[in-house]
Amino acid sequence: MRIAAFIVTILLATGLLMGGVTLLVLQSDLQDPGWIFVQSLAMIPFVYGPLTVGSFRASWDVAGSLESGRYFRRIVLVVLGLEAIAAVCTVACAIVTSSGPLIPVVFIGTGAVLTVIALLVGPIVYRYDRAHPRPHQEWVAIEPTQVRRKIVVVAITFVGVLALGLIGLGVVNDFAPRSLSLSQLLLFALSFACIMAGAVAIFSTLRWNRRLRDVTDRDPSRLRRIAKVVIRKKPIDLEPEDLTAAARYAAVISITMSFQLAYLVLLYAGILLQQINTLREGFGDSFSIIIIVFLVAILAVIFPLQVVRIGRARRYVREHTADLDPLAA
Repeated sequence: MRIAAFIVTILLATGLLMGGVTLLVLQSDLQDPGWIFVQSLAMIPFVYGPLTVGSFRASWDVAGSLESGRYFRRIVLVVLGLEAIAAVCTVACAIVTSSGPLIPVVFIGTGAVLTVIALLVGPIVYRYDRAHPRPHQEWVAIEPTQVRRKIVVVAITFVGVLALGLIGLGVVNDFAPRSLSLSQLLLFALSFACIMAGAVAIFSTLRWNRRLRDVTDRDPSRLRRIAKVVIRKKPIDLEPEDLTAAARYAAVISITMSFQLAYLVLLYAGILLQQINTLREGFGDSFSIIIIVFLVAILAVIFPLQVVRIGRARRYVREHTADLDPLAA
């Protein structure tokens, strides 16, 4: 049920973004795709900002301590600040492009409505989740066989979607008025295969992510303190009861972050392949180049940072193996 809710939420968020981009294309001047790109970026906080607030409030006990409450309020303020910046950018773009008030009204209104819904629905979902807890299970480390099995599923998804994409696109290409070359068909199929494999990779971590909440008793301030020690190497002295939680957190996060990084790389690879195909066809050169440069820049920053943090988490597990199961030790 929780996984289904997650999938539906992501699909709705993606649908809103795609609808917003479609509205931008219909309302904006295609002669200057740079403004479309800026407004598309500004649209992200209006959708994923409320999603972040709602999911955080639904998953974590923000009322458990003063520190947790302050941390959640800080997240809300950051999201509201990003939405305010996005609103200014949206209005400025509308003025510069003379596209009228429709885009700012729709985008800003959507962000405001979604934020209110997130703040109202988040506590309801949290209370329901606490009233219907899962059966208690003792903590068990993620076995290497489980990881390998999920990697195999991702690989099979990639190969399967690639094969089906080539077959399907080949059949459609036979009846299309304008035939695509073999290289174009291959780029399209590779793009779909990367995006679908990335989706499977991120969905594979959902059950493991629950362990992060369990090892810290849904206390976000405790999780934040442990994360500073494990993946940011901050010199913080942990309480004795946090040592086991930190070791278990490191054991889980080192795996989930690896899958998250794989998802990001596959997703961006799929988008980049689409833009490369667009450039090869000679459509939207400026817009495609902007997207390619932007995505490559993000990967250049995030990829090494995540690799370093994954390495730190793995090193912490090796150095604190005895803390994973103190009773056995």
